[in-house]
Amino acid sequence: MKAENIAKKERILEAAREVFFKKSFYEATMEDIAELSGIKKSTIYYYYPSKIDLASQLLELNLKMIFRKIRKIISTTDNIKQRITLMTDFYINLLEKDSKLFIIMERISYDFMQKEESKKKINELFERLREKYQEVGELFGEVILSSGKRISGDLFLYSLVAAFVRAIFEKVSQGTSPRKDDLQAIADIFISAVK
Repeated sequence: MKAENIAKKERILEAAREVFFKKSFYEATMEDIAELSGIKKSTIYYYYPSKIDLASQLLELNLKMIFRKIRKIISTTDNIKQRITLMTDFYINLLEKDSKLFIIMERISYDFMQKEESKKKINELFERLREKYQEVGELFGEVILSSGKRISGDLFLYSLVAAFVRAIFEKVSQGTSPRKDDLQAIADIFISAVK
């Protein structure tokens, strides 16, 4: 893809990011995105055939970025407690640097689940991302809990990330900022659960 086309797609995605931050998925329009990006609506439709496709791409890019970072964290140490601490630091830093990301993801995900057409699209997205998540879980490796029970890294990692995301989205949906202490408390629970 030409550099000019890549630049246009990035401008469209950045504009969509701002629009979806301010409005729900269903309130936001392609006209809003065209106006903010300075790119004609017909050109936006060339790259993204629908608002659902555009929002899906935005979600996918954000989730892939998170998976890349988690993969990098896992590869830096074999110590599971250090991995949990590093992942907690990553989520805290991401919240401080880019809390919009979580608001956008929460809004799009919630709105997508309200209608069959968009629900199908987000389920397809999550199915594609599930493979990447399993790869990261396998890289994480088997986890021995403090009880002596062994569980897959996939299940452990999924539970940890789900706990973080739940705490973040709960605060975001209430219009408040997630607290570092909440994420640290979750990390402490998971650290105490492993040998």
